[in-house]
Amino acid sequence: MNRVVQSIVRTAIIAVALVILEWLLGLVFPADRLAAEPTGVAGRLGLSLLSAVCLAAPLAFPLSRSRLSGRALLGAVFLTVFGLTTVLTQVEAALFLDLTARELLSTTLRLTVTSLALAWLAVALYPRRDTALVGLAPGPNPPTTASWVRRWVGVSLVYLVLYITAGLLILPIIRSWYEAQGTLNQNPALVFPLQIVRGALFVAFVVPLLRSMRVTRWQAALAMAVMIPLVHGLAALIPPNALMPTYVRHAHMIEIGWSNFVLGLLIGFLFWNPRPGVAASNGT
Repeated sequence: MNRVVQSIVRTAIIAVALVILEWLLGLVFPADRLAAEPTGVAGRLGLSLLSAVCLAAPLAFPLSRSRLSGRALLGAVFLTVFGLTTVLTQVEAALFLDLTARELLSTTLRLTVTSLALAWLAVALYPRRDTALVGLAPGPNPPTTASWVRRWVGVSLVYLVLYITAGLLILPIIRSWYEAQGTLNQNPALVFPLQIVRGALFVAFVVPLLRSMRVTRWQAALAMAVMIPLVHGLAALIPPNALMPTYVRHAHMIEIGWSNFVLGLLIGFLFWNPRPGVAASNGT
């Protein structure tokens, strides 16, 4: 119980630090437009804190079970956070949102700084268990190149199916707003290959942290299923923003929530790494 309380306190500290950082970044990179649906100061602060908690909390379990330490651990966590919150989201923003080049650059810089701060805070504050095992080599029977290629291609194609399915399910809700933006009817010859690449990048950004975890296969799958949707999009969609109205944000929360949960399960299950000393079948 004491460990749970400590984890809650550490997450709260990280969340408060991220909210303060976001306020400071807002002064450095002021927004060109205001949120269409403003909330009171207390309400916005509460939603910002909830958003920060949703960013930080999913990192606690993977980080605490990692066999990495020091700069290697910081690099793996930063790659995960930066990839999910910045690279993958900004590609979608550039494609589907009516953003100027200045807004896109400003948002990218803010997200990059936040990613670095979150990674550093998480590594500094979340304790790792079984520290005597830190630094050990990966588990036995590393996957062959052919196995890696099959899994990577398979996940990328599954992500395309999830992306299309989740998008079609919320299309009746968001269609009119995206039509007004002039960004709804994108060329499938561009969008589909791009989403396959994004599916591959989901794996690339999380696999160093995932493969370093000393956990069972299902623990890894559930950890990724929780972490990926929260860090990738749900946390950022909690507070009101100037880019989309509330009903569009909520629709995207449902879309990202279930589809990225399934994607995370698949990535964690397929790319899990056995703990040292645990027997595994060939090609694991």
